[in-house]
Amino acid sequence: MFNTLKRSNPLKLTLITSPILRKPLSLSPRRHFSFQPITESLDHASEMLIQIHADSTLPWYIFIPLMTFTLRSFITLPISLYQRKKLRKQNELRPIIQATTPVLRAKLASIAQIENFKNPNSKSPIAQLTADKIIILSAKERIKRQRNLFRKFQCQTWKMWLLPAIQLPLWISISYMFRKITGWSDMNHSNIDSSLINEHFLYLTDLSLNDPYFILPITLGIISLSNAEWNFKTAHLMNLTSKGIKNNLRSTPFDVIITLSRSSLIFLTAISTQAPAALVIYWISSNIYSLIQNILLDKYLPLKYTPYNRSD
Repeated sequence: MFNTLKRSNPLKLTLITSPILRKPLSLSPRRHFSFQPITESLDHASEMLIQIHADSTLPWYIFIPLMTFTLRSFITLPISLYQRKKLRKQNELRPIIQATTPVLRAKLASIAQIENFKNPNSKSPIAQLTADKIIILSAKERIKRQRNLFRKFQCQTWKMWLLPAIQLPLWISISYMFRKITGWSDMNHSNIDSSLINEHFLYLTDLSLNDPYFILPITLGIISLSNAEWNFKTAHLMNLTSKGIKNNLRSTPFDVIITLSRSSLIFLTAISTQAPAALVIYWISSNIYSLIQNILLDKYLPLKYTPYNRSD
């Protein structure tokens, strides 16, 4: 029988007896991303922060705001200044772009009218331009010209994301470090720095515990909401929201961002009622710095708001 199979189909016999097919198929290992190197780095940074605090001989309730203001001044403030200059340039160019919209619509309508006059029975795309199609085409052309103009003056929209891309990871990292130092991440509180327990701040006798009277969480909620509303007012004045455009009831993407931001602030305030006081002091310090920074930027590097004023 074996000889018959060999004579009838040698290729089939070769495939059956091939040593490659007799080996079991091995699946390649799946790639996965691990946060362990990041957490280990932050753990070492937490130990360094404790050492810096010990060398400074400052109490934690003074060291935390001082550290926060120092980091924000050297890391995020230069980016904020750079971003504000680019945003000012964008605002100077926006009136030019907006002025082209009616011109583009009139030009498209004129081209369609001329085409229909030359050939009333024409079925070309130009001759079949309706009012809705003209609005869509003019909007696409306006966006294209806006991108080219922003690129020419080096104030592209993607540069407006530099500050959040750096500030948010910094905030998360430092929050993790204080979470580690205060022992909030360990039920046994094995990572608590002893100075947090011994130092007093007003009515708080232990900065590793939460505020029993909720004064710090309420303060955090008021300051963070004030900071957010200041930024939202700026967005309204720049016509990025439906409130900034009169007689417009349609929501914009920035309206959704504002709603989510307010919800996240409520969530943060609720978490702060259970968070250690040292961590909440850091959150308050960071929001105070942001509020002061935004007020000073609007005073010394103001944006041109049209057609509304901040006092309206």
